[in-house]
Amino acid sequence: MDYEEDHLIEQTRLCQLDELASDRWLLHHQAVVQLSLKAVSQTAQLCEETVYAKLMVAEKVSLLVYDAILIEIWREEILPHLLKTESSLSPLMIYSVLYHEGAVISLLELLLYHSAACEALGDSIVDLIDYCHRTLLRSAASPSSSSRHHPSLADSPVLKHLDVSHLEANIAIRCIAILRFLAGHADNLSEIVTSRMLTTTDVPLLAVQLLTDQRPWIRREKRRRMGSDDSGSRDDGDDEIVEIYDNGQWRPCTDDEASGSNGGQLHPVAAHLWLLLLSLLMNPVAPRKYELNDFRCQQLLKLRSNLNDYVIDQIPPLAQFEQWLVQLSVVGAHQVWRHSGPTQKPFILELVAEMRQLLLKQLAVKWTAILDGQRQFLSDESPETVQRLAAIYDPEHLETTFNHCTANATVPTTSSAAQINRQTCTATSSCTLCDKQAQHRCSRCRCQHYCSKECQVADWPNHKSDCKPALKPLTRRDGNHLLLLQQ
Repeated sequence: MDYEEDHLIEQTRLCQLDELASDRWLLHHQAVVQLSLKAVSQTAQLCEETVYAKLMVAEKVSLLVYDAILIEIWREEILPHLLKTESSLSPLMIYSVLYHEGAVISLLELLLYHSAACEALGDSIVDLIDYCHRTLLRSAASPSSSSRHHPSLADSPVLKHLDVSHLEANIAIRCIAILRFLAGHADNLSEIVTSRMLTTTDVPLLAVQLLTDQRPWIRREKRRRMGSDDSGSRDDGDDEIVEIYDNGQWRPCTDDEASGSNGGQLHPVAAHLWLLLLSLLMNPVAPRKYELNDFRCQQLLKLRSNLNDYVIDQIPPLAQFEQWLVQLSVVGAHQVWRHSGPTQKPFILELVAEMRQLLLKQLAVKWTAILDGQRQFLSDESPETVQRLAAIYDPEHLETTFNHCTANATVPTTSSAAQINRQTCTATSSCTLCDKQAQHRCSRCRCQHYCSKECQVADWPNHKSDCKPALKPLTRRDGNHLLLLQQ
């Protein structure tokens, strides 16, 4: 519904670190999750992308970048400290904050497919590039180094039942798509963006590492095997399970499918990485901004073993990139871009990624107050809080919002939340207007049931006066809010 999307966009707001998991933030979290699902549904069904259009009109694309960086700092600085010192934290509340980062990145991925959304980012595009770079570096790091930097997240008993690695993998894969879209729209953006990706963060080398070594769309896990052999003796051991990322889920696959040696369809994540390299290195401004030293040449030439006929058949523009790699191996770095125009580097002012720096300064000044507030919010398992979370992750409403949800999809609920869902969702309901069997209900008050969108629209003039939000409106708290997004 048009009015429903308008209402959700109005609920999105700028939150501070000390407001995460608070009542005010939960209302914002609900709006972001539902907008993300609506955007996915509209894209999957090839419908008009009204969520994209309205977020552009409301000028809230940069707000999503701020949200992602906010959760990143909370996950890296605040959560590990709380997990070390507190034992009464609610896993449901922690998962809600972590899930919010995935919902924000998913929504950004869909929006930045359009060039206008990339232009609407303004100066925050630098913050987004740095965020994606940090996320992919963390994904490319070995598990041992990751647990060494964040041992509390890996070993905490509070998080042992939460599949945090699945959320991190989803975010990393979507960051690859975001960088690919930004590089593809580089002609419509400032040269500072291309310079940031080529020089400051060196995205080409990161893409090479992900393509040749890491392959984030493949994961291998060891699972405990318990059984007995033919002689009857007990045979306990570890089996290595190979899984591939497929449409947001991990499914088992064969070694041939994981390696791509069977000449099958190129994995979408690998295709994004190839197109990212093609957009950056074949850009006319690349010779002036990307210095091909011996180390970079050595790393780039690793791609030749992966750039086979099957890949080129599926992405024909890579034939030009293959010729470029051949020239690089024959004539060397000093000659490959000799005919590409002047190689003198221009004088370019570089933007500073301000969002993360300002949030870290705020964290340093209010460290004690923020920890006290987070300790209170993350330990809250009151029935009111559980009911709020149950309303956000209500399976009936998620299926209505996005009709591609499967029946066996798991949602982060506790037994109390499941009980509340059973109480609020009736097994059989009739349409308020025509008494037919109802399959939908008002997402605002969650009380009135309807058989179709047409009946809901027709009944809205009568229902409007009685429609009250399931999550009661929260007044904006007084305080000095960060004015990061003001032009």
